[in-house]
Amino acid sequence: MHINLRWVKAHVGYLGNECADQLAKEAITEGDPFLLPKPLSYLKSEIKSAALSIWQDNWDNGETGRSTHDIVPRVSNKPVGWNREEIMFVTGHGPFPSYLHRFNLRTHDNCSCGEKGDPMHYATKCRFTLSWHFQTPTVSLKLQWLKTFSRTTYQEPDFDS
Repeated sequence: MHINLRWVKAHVGYLGNECADQLAKEAITEGDPFLLPKPLSYLKSEIKSAALSIWQDNWDNGETGRSTHDIVPRVSNKPVGWNREEIMFVTGHGPFPSYLHRFNLRTHDNCSCGEKGDPMHYATKCRFTLSWHFQTPTVSLKLQWLKTFSRTTYQEPDFDS
């Protein structure tokens, strides 16, 4: 199919042009075809709400970021306010042997001390980071400990406002 566009003189009897003119007049006289049934702010709010709902569903049912999901279970378009080090600690992304090993940038995931080199190891056990240690949480309290740690800078989003 070939479509050719060309200029034609208006109102001289070209059937297609006359039909287009008639349809344009009807559209104008029958009301504004772009009239929205709700205010634009309402539509923006609905789109934002739907997008957040889809994002939340993907976050809840995803396969990645589960340790971060435990700490930040609700999505929000507001920044969490964490600094770079806090983000690396919570997500486990950074210059940790455990992270680098996942991407074949290291042959093993061990710290220089011999144990698995993940953020929790450096924050609680490694003899090379002793002066920065936190008290090691028990297994049953680890999630609560991480949430308490993250709340020092992260506030749950207020979806009612």
